Amino acid sequence: MDIDYTKYTKAELEDCLENIDREKYPERLQLIQEQLELRIENGDIKVIQKVRTKKEDKEFKWACSNLFLALIFALLAYTGLSKGSIGNAAKIGNYSLEESPFEFWFVVCLLFTFSIFKFYKSLKYFLKK
Repeated sequence: MDIDYTKYTKAELEDCLENIDREKYPERLQLIQEQLELRIENGDIKVIQKVRTKKEDKEFKWACSNLFLALIFALLAYTGLSKGSIGNAAKIGNYSLEESPFEFWFVVCLLFTFSIFKFYKSLKYFLKK
């Protein structure tokens, strides 16, 4: 007995595809797959692409800015370590390793902490996707 899959709805075809015994009825499986592909090609079944909502778009922008800040903080800490001094950029003072080691290491640790925190925040967003 031949089954006419052309009269089935999309939901019925998908249900048949999930529940069919693939080993026992390979020809029926092929017919179901062909009907689904044919309907997609003809536009009977629209393939919906996921569009980001405003909230998701805002979260993406925040994640990118967090990643950018993480890189900036890490770069500032690295240049401070390589030169042996941090400061003068924001006119808040110059902390050198020789003159004020506590303040120097405090600023370096603060920059690395900010960097790790911002990287974690951005990574958390990108991994949940």
